[in-house]
Amino acid sequence: MRLRAVLDILFRIAIIGVGLSMPIWLYLAELRPRVLMHRAGDDLRALAAACDQALRTADASAETRDRLDAAQASRLEHALEIGRLPCKRYAALTEQLLSEGVSRHALAALRLAATADPSYPDLRAGRADVEALDAHLRVAARLYGLAPLPVKEDVPDPKFRLGKRLFFDPALSGQGERSCATCHGLAAATAGGAALEARLDVSPEWLPNVPARNVPDLWNRDHNDVSAMLWDGRLQALTTAGQGAFVLPETLVTGRFENLMALQSVRPIFVPVEMLGEPGASNALAPDAAGTPAPEAVLARVARRLFGDDARGQSEAESYRALFRESYGVATADEVRPSHLGNALAHYIEIEFQSRDTPWDRYLAGDLSAISEDQKRGALLFYGIGKCAVCHSGAIFSDFGFHSVGVPDRRDEKDLGRVYATGMPGDRFLFRTPPLRNVTLTAPYFHNGQAGTLVEAIRQHLDPYRNARVYAEDGAHLMEPAEIDAISPILASHALITDDQIELLIDFLESLEDRGAGAMSR
Repeated sequence: MRLRAVLDILFRIAIIGVGLSMPIWLYLAELRPRVLMHRAGDDLRALAAACDQALRTADASAETRDRLDAAQASRLEHALEIGRLPCKRYAALTEQLLSEGVSRHALAALRLAATADPSYPDLRAGRADVEALDAHLRVAARLYGLAPLPVKEDVPDPKFRLGKRLFFDPALSGQGERSCATCHGLAAATAGGAALEARLDVSPEWLPNVPARNVPDLWNRDHNDVSAMLWDGRLQALTTAGQGAFVLPETLVTGRFENLMALQSVRPIFVPVEMLGEPGASNALAPDAAGTPAPEAVLARVARRLFGDDARGQSEAESYRALFRESYGVATADEVRPSHLGNALAHYIEIEFQSRDTPWDRYLAGDLSAISEDQKRGALLFYGIGKCAVCHSGAIFSDFGFHSVGVPDRRDEKDLGRVYATGMPGDRFLFRTPPLRNVTLTAPYFHNGQAGTLVEAIRQHLDPYRNARVYAEDGAHLMEPAEIDAISPILASHALITDDQIELLIDFLESLEDRGAGAMSR
């Protein structure tokens, strides 16, 4: 009897034990996977959406590879590789959850829900993982060879001071009413601030064959990457031919100019619609109204004017005579060459208007707190699935190639782009890739100032065919077939970037803003 009683007690204890263990077993078998899914759900949905977006972008880009040159194709591969980085994190997280009892069915349902909506509402659902963002950006830096922008020492030597006087001096213009700073205004961060350049009022015979354009900024134009200037590249360095020479449309000896910026600095001085004005008896720099003013003759008259009108509130040390003597060893106006003017202007521009203090450069130098989480996300979009860096590459964010992003021209006289420089029909409607440092300060955008905001400019890149079927006021199509055909194949595939991601791209572009440039424009 005692044995049976003991067995009965033990049996009852076992029954109680089983009853007590059931909740634990249920938790392990059912509730724990649900808890794990709940905790990881936001991250998992965000990663699933990011991975799906990257894979779709890669699929859509597959047909364009054969239409790109080798450098562009390589940068496109880098972009797609960076875009796929969330796929690795997604795979690792799903494997971890599977090992802890989460069912494949539950994971598949979550992935389907996260990728069903093409606007990807779950992209920003995940918690901030700054370490992962930094790790992905290290991959981008390795693939693209990213490094902080080198900065030249800010030394106000005589050549710098000469260039500064020239930059702000209206004596460089025919009627003494315009200086370089008139168009490249400091308040507009050295851009024009308007959609189109303000041309001088001249007779029709002095009008160029190129329509008015948006004034480009001057930031970092001394950089070695700068191989072309003006929207159509009419000023170009022939370094690829091993000649080290410069090309411009006018007849001016270029051998003594130090760089393209030096050559471009003097060019507006002898262009009638820019600074020279109407040639004729009332124009001190172009007194002969017959024939095209010779650039060297105009610049020689500029030198004589500067030396002859040298007592305008300047000390002897800051006089043109003293500055030219200290900079180049010349003592008279007749000794001043066009290259002296251009090289001094370029020297001032390259030091005064270089990016010195940007969050992005500090980040690349190792300060991981220099940019925000959103700026890091924007940088990954820029170098990843946004494919921005395929063209906006290098230290100053331009390949200095020529592309079309489908910007329409609503004027009666369409701007034909690169063809003005080359005469080649295949270059119609192609324009130079603009650098992007301080781009947040230099609106409006594109060669014709068509986009008033960065949001508009980015949307144009994402949907370059948006105006292909739009009609102009006269009933004709706004864009002719050649304009549509010229659109870059890089942009040919439909972009999947969301509205939130556009804002992230702008956040990143703000990290390219130089602190001094921002103060200059306010």
